[in-house]
Amino acid sequence: MKRIVSIGLALTLLAGSIAASGCGEKDGTSPVTETTAAETTAPAETQAETEPPVDTDLQRAETVFDAFIKQYYDKGKFKNADFWDNAEIFETVIDAYEVTRDEKYLFYIKEISDATLGAYGKKWTWNEYNDDIMWLCIAYSRAYLLTGEADYLRYAKINFDSVWQRAYSEDLGGGLWWRTDNQTKNSCVCGPGAIAACLLGKATGNEEYYAKAKLVLDWQIENLYQAGLGKVYDAIDIKGNINKWSSTYNQGTFIGACMLYYQYSGDESYLNKAKKAAQYAMRTMYEYGVMNNETEGGDLIGFKGILTRWISRYAVFVGDGEIFEWLRRNADAAWNNRNSKNLIWTAWGTKTSEKIAQYDVFGMSTAVALFFNTMLERELDEIAEKK
Repeated sequence: MKRIVSIGLALTLLAGSIAASGCGEKDGTSPVTETTAAETTAPAETQAETEPPVDTDLQRAETVFDAFIKQYYDKGKFKNADFWDNAEIFETVIDAYEVTRDEKYLFYIKEISDATLGAYGKKWTWNEYNDDIMWLCIAYSRAYLLTGEADYLRYAKINFDSVWQRAYSEDLGGGLWWRTDNQTKNSCVCGPGAIAACLLGKATGNEEYYAKAKLVLDWQIENLYQAGLGKVYDAIDIKGNINKWSSTYNQGTFIGACMLYYQYSGDESYLNKAKKAAQYAMRTMYEYGVMNNETEGGDLIGFKGILTRWISRYAVFVGDGEIFEWLRRNADAAWNNRNSKNLIWTAWGTKTSEKIAQYDVFGMSTAVALFFNTMLERELDEIAEKK
C-alpha cells in the first residue's frame, strides 16, 4: 500500500493534523473529513406456504456482488488491482462465503488464490510494503479457517513469519515498520499485523502468535491511540513525530485486533478499547450518517470495506444493535445510489455515475463488503432467540 499523507490538508469528517508521512494516499490526498381472484388461483395463505419469502438482504448482496464480478473479474484477477487491492477484494469474497456459506463462493476463493499465487508467487517478501503482505496473510488465514485447506495456512504462516522478522524492532519502543526503509511505524501495518497474528494463533494453536499480537497491539495503544476518545492515529516517524489523522481503515483494524485478542485473553481492557474505537468511527467521524467521503486516490477509496468487516463482527460479538442500525442506513443509501448496472462507488451517499471509467475497482468493492457484512445483523436475532 503506497500511501503518503499530505501536510496541512483540511479534514472535515476525519479530523486530525498531519505531522508525519503515513498510510494515507499514493497521490498525497486525504479525506475531507440505506377475494376477487379466479377459482383456479391458490388462496393467499396457500401461496405463502409454498413460496419462501424473499431474503432482501441476500438479494441485495448477491446483486451488487454479481455486478462487481461481471464488470471487474476475469479468472481470479480483478481489473487494475495491485497487490494490496487484490488482497482486500479477496477478503470481500471471503466475507461472502463466511456470511452465506454458499459454496459458489468457494469457487471464487480457489480461483483468486490460484491467480494470486501465479502473479505474486508463494513468498511475498519481494514487496517492500509490510502492510501489503500482512493483508494477504489475513486473507489466507481466514480462508484456511473457513475451508481447512492446508496450503492456505502454509502461505499465511511462512509470509507472516518472514515479515515479522524484518518489520518488528525495538526502535521507537516497538511496533512494526511500514516499509523496508524503516522510516515510519504505522497503524496500517500494526493493526493488520495484530489481526494476522491472532488468526494464526487460532489456526495453529501456537500461543506465540498471540504474544506477538499483544506486543504490537500494546505498542499501538501506547503510541497511536487516543485513550478515552477512541481515535486511532496514523503513524509515528523515526524522529517521533506523530500523524494524528484517522481513517476508516485504522479504526476498523484496531477494532478487529482488540476484539480478537480479547477473545483469546479475556482481558476486558481490549474489548473496551474496541468499543471506544467503534463509537469514534460511528459517532464522531460520521455522526451516525452515511459514509460519503474517502473518494480520492488509489488506496483511500477502499478503506470503508475494512471498517464494515470488523465493526460488524464486533457488533455481533457484543450484541450492539446500534452499529447495525448505522450500517443499514449506509446500505440503504448505497443501494438507492447504485447505477443501472448495480455498481456502487465508495461515496455511498452520492449517485454512482453511468460513466464507470472514472472509478477504480477498489472503490467499487466497498459496497460489496458493506452488504454482506451488514447481513451479520441476523446473528443478533439468532442470539436473542436462544436466550
